[in-house]
Amino acid sequence: MKVINKSIATSILTLVSASVFAQPIIDLYKSPTCGCCVKWGELMKAEGYTVNYHHTEDWSSLKKDVGMPMQLQSCHTAVIDGYLIEGHVPEQDVARLILEKPENVSGLAVPRMPRYSPGMAEKGQQYKDFNVIQFSQQGTMTVYQQY
Repeated sequence: MKVINKSIATSILTLVSASVFAQPIIDLYKSPTCGCCVKWGELMKAEGYTVNYHHTEDWSSLKKDVGMPMQLQSCHTAVIDGYLIEGHVPEQDVARLILEKPENVSGLAVPRMPRYSPGMAEKGQQYKDFNVIQFSQQGTMTVYQQY
């Protein structure tokens, strides 16, 4: 009897632990033909995130609907845990945002497509020569991280 109870308790603990520590799901909106967006998504998968790809051709409507500031726009938009991630934001910055859960922050962006950003850089290349911008619905923009 004790063995069965211990087995059930272990199973329940395993399920609870897995759900508590599971990474949030990323909804990634991209062009059907964009390879660098897929590379960024694969980097996020390697960090343990589930990435759901959504292909779109109507960028203007999508960016407007989610409230993405024009000057921060890039080739793809992701939504994770209620935050917007625009462009090639490094994995560690996404993880930090999700961990800290700052209030009055809409998300993070890497405008345009910097050569040495995640999904653009060659495998093993150091991230460099770009800034990650934190932004809010009120229009506030600050540098979140420099590379």
